[in-house]
Amino acid sequence: MNLIKLLSTDFFTGQILFSGKGLLDSLWFLVRNPRKKSLRLAALTLQLIPRYTKVSVKRLINLHRLVQKANRLNLPGDIVECGVWNGGSAAMMGVADRDDEASGKARKLWLFDSFRGLPRPSNRDGKQARETYFQGWCHGETGKVERIFRRFRLSLQHVNIIPGWFDDTLGTADLQTIALLHIDADWYASVKVVLETLYDKVVEGGFVVLDDYWRWPGCREAVTDYLKEHQIQGVVLKQVDLHGVYFQKPHRCRGETVDS
Repeated sequence: MNLIKLLSTDFFTGQILFSGKGLLDSLWFLVRNPRKKSLRLAALTLQLIPRYTKVSVKRLINLHRLVQKANRLNLPGDIVECGVWNGGSAAMMGVADRDDEASGKARKLWLFDSFRGLPRPSNRDGKQARETYFQGWCHGETGKVERIFRRFRLSLQHVNIIPGWFDDTLGTADLQTIALLHIDADWYASVKVVLETLYDKVVEGGFVVLDDYWRWPGCREAVTDYLKEHQIQGVVLKQVDLHGVYFQKPHRCRGETVDS
């Protein structure tokens, strides 16, 4: 059994380690941000890690912040997540939208995942990815997604859970505009097909979040290739933690963003 498998939250060893790290990260967040809202956010993350999400505390809090920022900017569109696992990060975004006083109405959430685990990585994803891959890695369950939404008292009326490979599902969804696109898809082919299919639906000034940008080379290369092939300029990546980044979709004419 390889080390990555042992450390994966698909297994007990990884769950214990990730749970401990989540607790430490939440406490550190509270130390740096001693406010009532911070206490609520930390409590939310501890309910999600490790059973419902593999996303770090910093990235979860960033997703919460970006949803509420999209509301303050009055951006139209839905929230889309590609790579759901057990629904923790999606629930965090749902809570952010529901509890936001600036939100006029609840945004729809579109949750895409194979719910069969990650596909096999290609040569573009690097040697480590190929050597450590195992069948069923990140195998999520729709039942757990629904469970965490009910636990947080989030209505499933505005949630579309769509099982299947991205190649088969993204292009067939009746999805018009996107305010926030969360890509937690690991490999080159998966990230690339998400961008090819959904990037044009992201509104100008909308947010694109890349969970694995500095974790797997395939994710990084897919983003670089897509932006180059489509001659997209003005993208400014912002670091969230060791692995995650996000950016705002530039305005076509000015190439400027509204993030601060």
